[in-house]
Amino acid sequence: MDLFVTFAVLCAAFAHAIWNAFVKTGDDHLISITGIAAGATLTSLVIFPFSTAPDVQSWPYIFASILIHVAYMIALSQAYRYSDFSSAYPIARGSAPMLVFAWSFIFLQEVLSAREILAVFGILLGIMVFSTRRLGAVVNDRKAIWYALLTAVCIAAYTIVDGIGVRLSNSVSGYMVWMTTFEIFPLLLYTWFRRGPKVFTAIAKNARPMLFAGMMAVGGYWIIIWAMTQAPIALVAALRETSIIIAALIGAYYFKEPSGKRRIIAAIIVCVSVVILRL
Repeated sequence: MDLFVTFAVLCAAFAHAIWNAFVKTGDDHLISITGIAAGATLTSLVIFPFSTAPDVQSWPYIFASILIHVAYMIALSQAYRYSDFSSAYPIARGSAPMLVFAWSFIFLQEVLSAREILAVFGILLGIMVFSTRRLGAVVNDRKAIWYALLTAVCIAAYTIVDGIGVRLSNSVSGYMVWMTTFEIFPLLLYTWFRRGPKVFTAIAKNARPMLFAGMMAVGGYWIIIWAMTQAPIALVAALRETSIIIAALIGAYYFKEPSGKRRIIAAIIVCVSVVILRL
């Protein structure tokens, strides 16, 4: 993987952890993630006139991605409802790369070198160490684990769909803008059905932070889908999940959630794996 692509994906990982923290800080996580999606849509509408329309052959992937992203956001909001940030985030993000790794080999015939496979599994090992740190706190709550794992399945699914779709679109910006512009409608409809008219009041009340988080979500994922046109999808997916390190720091220092030596060890494992990836 090119050095610039590696650095860009790491920046995207940072942005992803930040906007997820915004979701967790809200009183109602479903409303929070809907507001952030609305912020992402507003951001995309500004970019829309300056982007090239994606090729027709990518449209089915955009439609599928919208549906999967909506399912992902609903599952994620539920995962944060039943678990703390430094439990739900690592389990959800840490489980997804293995699925992407397997599916990209099965469906896309992407074959990685021995060094790249070693780096991917190193990153996954570090992520698993993060994930198991707080697993004991939620192991008795099956809903927390269920929603975190469901989120992971959605992450893996939209990663593969978008990895294929963006390569067919011939327009990274067009693909991203179309997807983020239209995904708000089914999500907002679902949230309105679940929460009623108060969803609009809550979003208006927190418009600025939600818009900021939405901008980070758009920028971060634009980098990811661009990176998937430059490098194997499995590599991008694994490297993106280094956001778990940022999430752990946010959980420890902002949410005051427990941390310890295990997370330091996990961070070292992930960092060494990134270095191996770049050798």
